[in-house]
Formats: sequence, structure tokens, C-alpha cells
Amino acid sequence: MRVYFVGIGGIGMSGVAGLAKALGMEVFGSDEKELYPPSSELLRELEIEVSKPKPERILKLNPDYLVVGNAIRADHPEVLLAQNLGIPLLSFPEFLEKFLLPGKKSLVISGTHGKTTTSALLSFVLDNLGKDPTFLVGGILKDYGKNFRFGRGYFCVLEGDEYPSSFFDKHPKFMHYQPYGLIFTSLEFDHADFYKDLSTLKDAFSKLLKLLPEEGILVYHLDDPNLREIISKTNLPLRKLTYGRDKKADYQLIESKGYYQEGEFSTFGKIRDKKGAIFEIRLRIPGLHNLLNALSVLALCEELGFEREAILSALSKFSGVKRRQELVYTNERFVIIDDFAHHPTAVKITLGELKKYIRPEKILLFFEPRTNSSKRKIFQEAYIEALSDADVIFIKRPPNLENLPEAERIDLNYLALKLKEKGKKAYIFERGFPLDRLELNSKGKTLVVFMSSASMQEEIERLIQILS
Repeated sequence: MRVYFVGIGGIGMSGVAGLAKALGMEVFGSDEKELYPPSSELLRELEIEVSKPKPERILKLNPDYLVVGNAIRADHPEVLLAQNLGIPLLSFPEFLEKFLLPGKKSLVISGTHGKTTTSALLSFVLDNLGKDPTFLVGGILKDYGKNFRFGRGYFCVLEGDEYPSSFFDKHPKFMHYQPYGLIFTSLEFDHADFYKDLSTLKDAFSKLLKLLPEEGILVYHLDDPNLREIISKTNLPLRKLTYGRDKKADYQLIESKGYYQEGEFSTFGKIRDKKGAIFEIRLRIPGLHNLLNALSVLALCEELGFEREAILSALSKFSGVKRRQELVYTNERFVIIDDFAHHPTAVKITLGELKKYIRPEKILLFFEPRTNSSKRKIFQEAYIEALSDADVIFIKRPPNLENLPEAERIDLNYLALKLKEKGKKAYIFERGFPLDRLELNSKGKTLVVFMSSASMQEEIERLIQILS
């Protein structure tokens, strides 16, 4: 079978292309945008032929299916030609549903925050437990160097994104994933370009919940009021497990602490289970939020029948996900972190946790509001609060910001002005960064954090070059 991926350069699409190849299919693809790591490296390793969009390639290759990314428009020339030729179109979630999920038990991780790390944790744990899982995650797992794996085991772990699947398939991606087990990490308003308000987002999550079979397993974060609301309204006969800091949680996090030493993070959490037993989780990744992510994985795995000690041992070995609080450089005075955070809540939590671990004298933050939601004014005030946890903020102007109506568009100058009113130093840049503003002379430790939903690899490499 020959499959052609339109918009193959996204991390999700490149991972699905890898799974297609693992299934024995011939795989080709196109992308009008310049490919950047990690997708570019992954596709090169997979030896998948990628070009700029060329309708003549569709004629030459005559694929059995066109898998179309959710950023592709209906007037894309390769899509139009495929439709004229009668070649079926699939969104990538439809492709997974059709070719990957039959015969598998699907374990889906969904929520506004923490999906990628939790999906990666669950995949890693199941593999360490000898279950050889299939997985697709929205980030590169350091332990594998990939964001996907085709396993021969029973379980398939999928990161459940609520964004629409494609221009012809407006269902949220997770509606195609047939969950047997479901983890809900959190629920906040996001994707303002598609969901008009929090209520419509709650409706989408409620529909996912209703896909669980009667014998299915639901694990959810009890501290989150939006999750509690939608679950209380959905009276389904499920196995329900809760986790969080709430005393009523089945798995309660009662104490946490963390350290950073010689380029390594260490995180410890004391847990009380529903029977009153107390035990400890140890992680090599930072943050209270990651302890909670790990706790959700433990809850699901125990309900699936695995032994606690084996789960805890696997969790303690997990190396993390690239671009999720990823340590990319350190010396005696500087710590540089690359992170995916873009929602204001994620920005604030990540900065706060890194500050606790590293205890810097100063924080330099490079932030790019690149997603369709973060480019909009809806989160503008929340960003001022979140970004002000840094001392010096460099705001990168995202591409195509001018395509949004001015009334809806985030005002970068306003952000910088309000941050300065809070006593912070704030600058706007497009490429590179103003070297004279870096202020690298602090005597104590400086934490430098890069935050973007895409990549600021050019800026990171330039800074490391300066420091080296």
C-alpha cells in the first residue's frame, strides 16, 4: 500500500508516517514549509522522501490514500488533484483508527496540559513492564529518540488532542481513538481559533468520555474543577480513579520536593493511596506537575493489573521528552532550558517550578506566542502575569501575526509596556536577539528559558556559542 502525507512536517504527522512505514506501507510526503527539528531529523532517519507540494507527484506515485494534516486547506493543489482522481482522503487520526487500532487496547491521554509528558511516561512504563506497546506522542522521547513506536503488544498509547482533525474532518482528533483507558490531566480554555468558549471545549471532552466502554477505565485529576464538573454530569458505569493533592483523591500527593545538581533533576513525591498506604515516587524530571502526571500513570497501570514496585521502578528511569523542560546547556553560571510551553498557565507553572529547583539570581526568558490561540488577544492579560515571573523577557514576533484582524491580535508592544511597568525588562525581536540586552554578567546563577510551540533552535545555538 502506498500512502502520501500532505503536510508531513508536523511532529504528529511525521510520527504517523513512521508508523505507516512500520506497518509495511510505502510512504511519501510533502510540506510547503521548511522542515525543522525534530521532524526533519526523524523523516531523514526514516528515509521518507519529502518535497515541496507538487501535484505531478500524485500522478506519478498514484497513492492508495492521501493523509492530510490539519493545517492543510481545501484548496491545496495536491488535495484537489487527489479528489479529482478519486484517491481517498484521511485525516491522520482516521488513518490511525483504520490501520493501527484494530486488535489493540487504546490508552488515551487528554487534557489542556501535560498530555505529551504523561503519554511518554505511560509508553515508557509499559515498555519497561515488558508489554511492547505501540505509541504516538507529541514530542520526542529521549529514551527512544522518536515520538512513535510500533510494538507487537496489546496496548496502544495515544496523545489525545482536542484540535480538529482536518478541513474535511472537524471532529477532535481524540474522537477517533476508541479509548479503553483514559487519563484526563486538566481542562482550561484553549484553541480559541476553533472553540468559541470553555463550554464548547467541555462538550468536546464530554463526548470523548462517552466513548469509554462499560469495562473501561477513567483516571482524572481531582483538583481540576472543570474535570469534576463534566465527569459528575456523565453518569457512566466506569472504573473511575482520581489523583491529585485533594484529600479525597484515590492517589493523593501529600508531599513533594525536588533538587537540581550538576546538570541533573531529582524529584520526590510522597503518596497516600485509597487504602491509606504511603509510598514514594522518584523522577528524573522536574516539577510538581510531573509528579501529578506520573501519579496518573501509576493509577492507570495499577488498575490494569501491574505491580506497584515495578511501575515505580520504571517511572524512576524515565529520561523525559525533548523540549519539555529540556536541559540543553549548563555550566557553573548558566542553565539553559528549552520548553514547549505556550499557554499562560503552562508558562507560569514551568517558570515557577524551574525557579524552585535551580534557585537562580536572574531569569532570562525568550517567549514566542506562536499557536493560533497564543497569537490572539484572549490570553494577553494572563501572559503579562505569567511572563513577569522572569526578570528579562525577550518576546519573539511570531510569523503571520499580521494575518489576524488587529482587534483579535495579541499586542506585543502592550505586553512589553506592561511588563516594564512591573519593573521587568522586556524587548521584542524577530530573528536572532539583541546581544547588547542579554546581561550575562550576573555573579550568581542565571536561568535562561526558551518557550515556543515551534522551535527557537537558532537562538539557542547562538547563545550557547556566546557562552562557550
